[in-house]
Amino acid sequence: MSSKQIKDLLRYLGEVHHRLALAYGRLSREVDAERSRMLLMYLRGREDAAAAHLEEYAEQLGEAQALTWFELGFDEELLPLITELTLPAGAQGDEIVALACDLERRLVAELDRLARECPTEATAALLRNLSGLEQARLTRLVHGAHRLDDL
Repeated sequence: MSSKQIKDLLRYLGEVHHRLALAYGRLSREVDAERSRMLLMYLRGREDAAAAHLEEYAEQLGEAQALTWFELGFDEELLPLITELTLPAGAQGDEIVALACDLERRLVAELDRLARECPTEATAALLRNLSGLEQARLTRLVHGAHRLDDL
């Protein structure tokens, strides 16, 4: 991905979450176990919420920040990876959570890298904030998955 402005990066992140929601919805129709379907639908809902949150974040971002030129981009293109997600029909909760956590960790790692390499402090702070939000989502994912196990 080669972003030219912060708004483009936010749009890309929103697209990542939107495509994850679609992928989890597709996978929920391909697994056998009801608990696995429930977990995938939970993941779909949380990705839909993340995409909506990013849209709100982008709208609230000042125009000057949104239009800031940004020469760095993601090293790893996540969209094709998301499109190709598969799970075996007999996938259990642990496998699903591991898959979701791996994707979240990749996203956090890319945002952290971009923040470290960013030449301007204001943009680096914005990227660290986005990374922190994604890290918090990862933590909630693990807690949410454990709560589902308790049901």
